[in-house]
Amino acid sequence: LRCHRSRINNIVPPSWEALQSTPSLTNRPSPPIYHDILPESVDSSLPVLYRDKDSICAACESVWLALEVKNVEYVTVLVDKNNASEDDDGDEQISMLPRISWPSTTDDDESNKNDHDTTTTTTTDPVKLLEQIQSRYPDTAPQFYPPLSSAVDASRCNIMRLPGVMPRNSDTNLMSYAPYLFRDDGTLVKPSSHAVSLEEVEEMQEEYYLGDFLCGKAITAADIIWAPYLERYAVQLPIVYRNKARLNPRNRNVYGEVDNWYKVMEREVPAYSCRVMGDAKHWRKCLEVATKIHNERAVENDERVSLPDVPDQSGWWVKKNSVAKAGEIWSEYCSQRPWLAPTPGGEVSLFMIRNREMIVDAAVAASLGDCFDDENTADEALREVIQVLLEWDVYFDQSSEEEMTQPLSESGLRMALFAAEEMIQVPRDLGMIPVGVLWEVIRSCDE
Repeated sequence: LRCHRSRINNIVPPSWEALQSTPSLTNRPSPPIYHDILPESVDSSLPVLYRDKDSICAACESVWLALEVKNVEYVTVLVDKNNASEDDDGDEQISMLPRISWPSTTDDDESNKNDHDTTTTTTTDPVKLLEQIQSRYPDTAPQFYPPLSSAVDASRCNIMRLPGVMPRNSDTNLMSYAPYLFRDDGTLVKPSSHAVSLEEVEEMQEEYYLGDFLCGKAITAADIIWAPYLERYAVQLPIVYRNKARLNPRNRNVYGEVDNWYKVMEREVPAYSCRVMGDAKHWRKCLEVATKIHNERAVENDERVSLPDVPDQSGWWVKKNSVAKAGEIWSEYCSQRPWLAPTPGGEVSLFMIRNREMIVDAAVAASLGDCFDDENTADEALREVIQVLLEWDVYFDQSSEEEMTQPLSESGLRMALFAAEEMIQVPRDLGMIPVGVLWEVIRSCDE
């Protein structure tokens, strides 16, 4: 990236105290997220979601998305599956993901208790967990199982179609990393199988012509169960089979209805694009893990996979849909979540402020003096990045006639790049849209 003169060159960025006192960031409580163990002091009246820390588990993603789209007030415990050991009595709990601990009730009758599963659930089946969520919050939109007619439950029908529509006999152990691409016998799923599956999804979409979701005009449990797999598929399939239009789920000229599903999920389900959805970088890394496993057992050299160089897809969604659209979707998402900043740039700023020591230390260690001479230099660069992110709407205000100079100095740009590439993972740390705004700031330094 080329570096241009910053509007704040030779001006010391605000202090940490000043940045934390920014009106849009004050009185923002810490998000209700804990690691591995739930503290005893946590409000016991709220449901607790246990999911994987690295945001790889597909079933965890479905249950997480279900709670988010219902806008349920809940607590999260992020479990590190790598912490398991042979002598650890908690190993069973570590492997039981996802799961929900429902608050106990004393005034429900026996039938309600059975319906609600009022103690910690032992099921890790995302379909059953979605049914529990719908049972707990029957009057809260969206309805996961809306009746299409008195005789048809389209949502449950489409959930049941998932194993039959998508390529069969793929390795079940790799479904969260790279679904439907590899078989456990050391062979690849055939390209023709992928094309047939995408054509069937296209036909499914055409059955419900009233909207672009799997069952028509509103998101249902079917979309929530399918989303993790179609999300990975869209990123990974074109990497394994390059330059093949029929093997690209988001090729609008071939699979217009499928592409419409991706778009409606990203644009009309704020919880998905703002928090739960993974980005291309994340799923590329998961594909690399799955490819390594596959190549080690490949029966022939022709079955081995060689991944291409990583293309520059960072922040692609905001680049394609505009910062204004990102801000609009974010505003809807954060309106009832008091721990979130009011803008995507502000949300990235909150993350950087809360993790500033870790980011500064890592930047100095990684640069070996090439980018940052010491902690003070790196600290100042991080404060500069935050200052720009807090004013992100000024830089991307298309209605403004004022010509804006480039927002970051050379040092600030290096810090922004380091944070985006090395310190922030989507969706583990932040959602796709906030990180996309950070990448727009970076890209603006190359215009």
